[in-house]
Amino acid sequence: MKKALIRLVGLAILAGAGWGGYQFFKLLPERQEQIPTAKVQRGEVVIRAYSRGELRAVRSVTLNAPNLFGTVQTTRLAPMGSLAKEKDLIVEYDDSERKAALEEAQLNVQAVDEQIKKAKADLAIQQSQDQVTLLKTRYDVRRAELDVQRNPIISAIDGKKNVLTLEQSKRALLQLESDIQSRQDQADSQLAVLQEQRNRSLIDVQRELQRIAQTKSLAPITGLVAIRQNRAGYFNFGQQLPDIREGDTLQPGMPVADVLDLSELEVWAKVGELDRANLREGQEALLQLDAIPDKRFRGRIKAMSGTATSDVFSGDPSKKFDVIFSIDMRQLLTGLGMKPGDVERIMATAAANSKKNVVNTAASLSPGIAVAGGPGGPVAVAAVPSAAIQGGQGIIQMPGQAAGSQNDARDPAPRTPAPGPRPPAPVGMANPLEMMMRTRFSPFTEAERNNARLPLPPGEDSQVQVLLRPGLLADVEIQVEKLPDAIHIPAQAIFQKNGKHTVFVKVGGKFEPREVKLVKQSESTMVLSGGVQPGEIVALADPTVDKSARKGKPDKNSQGGGNGLGSLPGGK
Repeated sequence: MKKALIRLVGLAILAGAGWGGYQFFKLLPERQEQIPTAKVQRGEVVIRAYSRGELRAVRSVTLNAPNLFGTVQTTRLAPMGSLAKEKDLIVEYDDSERKAALEEAQLNVQAVDEQIKKAKADLAIQQSQDQVTLLKTRYDVRRAELDVQRNPIISAIDGKKNVLTLEQSKRALLQLESDIQSRQDQADSQLAVLQEQRNRSLIDVQRELQRIAQTKSLAPITGLVAIRQNRAGYFNFGQQLPDIREGDTLQPGMPVADVLDLSELEVWAKVGELDRANLREGQEALLQLDAIPDKRFRGRIKAMSGTATSDVFSGDPSKKFDVIFSIDMRQLLTGLGMKPGDVERIMATAAANSKKNVVNTAASLSPGIAVAGGPGGPVAVAAVPSAAIQGGQGIIQMPGQAAGSQNDARDPAPRTPAPGPRPPAPVGMANPLEMMMRTRFSPFTEAERNNARLPLPPGEDSQVQVLLRPGLLADVEIQVEKLPDAIHIPAQAIFQKNGKHTVFVKVGGKFEPREVKLVKQSESTMVLSGGVQPGEIVALADPTVDKSARKGKPDKNSQGGGNGLGSLPGGK
């Protein structure tokens, strides 16, 4: 009996404990969630703008693959990351096809020259025969004239015969002169056709010389060599493109390499809308390179964009403004451990490069070369200083030859009306083919192209420039303004409610909305003129938004977002 009583008392105690726990559980709030908070602070506020940018060169030259009207294959390529000096070889292309085409074009010129010599020799022989025949016919006319003078002393029949003989001799002379003139015109036409063939062959020679000159791309400035990716093939989306290597076949006009001027660098970064309103050109900044984490360098805002852009492929799809920061190169180079003499030499290089008219050497033509026709079409080039292209017909006009004249280009004397031997060509006139061989088809001379050497690999060169590589990341800090004795809170604590700036202050166990007025704002800090007191707790997330909306579902009853950045202009 006693054991049963003890068991009943134990069961009663357990039942009472369970009932008490149930009642306590009912008193707990149905939804209990954690809202991040921050404390309102008062003191000196330094408004700073932060960004992360990329190191890049102020000046760079892009070398493109030339249009060789054939296979464009790289045979030699400067090492990636090497430091090339001016006139160093960057890219060399296979020129075997172009040299074979040049030899063929030169053989065509020589063949046409031999045909012109033969035609002129035949013309000289014909002119000699014509002169003999012409002299004999003139003699017959003169003899007939003398016979006519004897008519008074001879019979009338003989006199009439002499007159008829004289008329016949004159007619024969006129016919002979006309035949000589016709043969001369025919010979001139044949020579003109041969000369046009020679001019066409000369243009082919010059065009091949120009293409051969483009098979070597030299560095127009001293700088770092950056090899581009090979985009000539077909690759799937997201696949890593390989770099261009020796032996690759490229497409004409495709970027092959960049020469980056390391003597002057800048940092390209992006800032938000609120920070953009506080920045101005010329404002000082502090830059810290990831490669040199223990040192900070001075810089200034060089330029700012007027419109915001977004990059959908980056981790931050919000629209931001581009800002370019200049770097104090003397401080940067000194921080790398360079000697004062090396610093002065690099600064002199920067001053010299800034005065150069940097162009694309792979696609440039030297002054005096005129090209007509598009890719794959006919190209008319006139590189002989005294030559000119006439009417796009490929006719080379030589000195002393009138426009539209069909005379021999090597005989500037005009044709005389009377038939006879031509005057000799002036002595000392240079051969146009030899003049073309000496013509420059690129900004560099033939000796510079032949003596160009590849730069040393990065491992064999000075290691001082290893830390200065375009593409390195850098942190940028800009001190905008100092505000003494100011009330400030994080930017995430400001929300938009009914078109007004609102904060949620924790009073007891609840959050109370209060309207505030902003004095200064940035992407990270908000300075207030009142509405809150130092030490109060404010919410960093909107407590009035439904729990489902905080998890990512929109709440149609709320005008603000789930955080401060989403509710401010530029935070979207």
